[in-house]
Amino acid sequence: MYDRLNEAVKALLAGALPSLFGGDDPPVKVGTTDNRFTLDPGSADASASEPRPDDRADELDFNPENPVGPYQLLTVPEPGPRRVRLTTKHKDHVPLRDNEVVWDKTDPRAFTLQPRPGRDLSDVVGVQVLYSVTAVYLKLKMSHTFALWLESTSAQKVQQAESLAVAVISLNRQWLMTEGAYEFEEGDYGVAATVKSLKLVQGTASPKKRTLDFNAEIELKATRAMSEDEGRPILRIRTEGLPEGAGRPVDIRIDVEA
Repeated sequence: MYDRLNEAVKALLAGALPSLFGGDDPPVKVGTTDNRFTLDPGSADASASEPRPDDRADELDFNPENPVGPYQLLTVPEPGPRRVRLTTKHKDHVPLRDNEVVWDKTDPRAFTLQPRPGRDLSDVVGVQVLYSVTAVYLKLKMSHTFALWLESTSAQKVQQAESLAVAVISLNRQWLMTEGAYEFEEGDYGVAATVKSLKLVQGTASPKKRTLDFNAEIELKATRAMSEDEGRPILRIRTEGLPEGAGRPVDIRIDVEA
């Protein structure tokens, strides 16, 4: 569960401080250890097994050679507003106006784009759609702890690396939280993890090695696809054997013993 966040930390240090952490044999070696997570059982929703409204965000591929589309949502949306945004290569989201999106009148999942004249699409790499669905899901709070170790044959190098690593990680906390998120789907089940916070808790030192302890708070959302008969509204309730009365969706015989 924690590989994405750990790898993001190491990649950040190698990119930001190449003279210390870059290359196949860097002056300061870096790694993670003591990875563990704990779940808060009290965070599970009591109605997790029941279909209920949920927010969904689809990330669709953008074809620069045919930006109009058509595009198709991954799930049938519930009635209500649907927000469409263009995703750029810098991971920015540019909202489109309602008149720049044309929804299919027969298929609620299908739509095409009609970008206004002059809209710059050169940096666009995806189309994001935010909408409501009916789903079966639960959310769990998870605490993930890990230790980042820095080691070098030079005591001066490792001291320098420790201070700079703390600075780089602290100044790029939001980037690490974004990169640490992940999603997996298999069959009817899926999971999505969002890093809510990342904190440096403490550190330990020896002449040629430093260890920095981190704690990340993660929200884990588990989902299950609904079966065909789940989430359907009740149309009528009546006692078996009674004739169906027009305009009476609820028709129950009540037997009373005197």
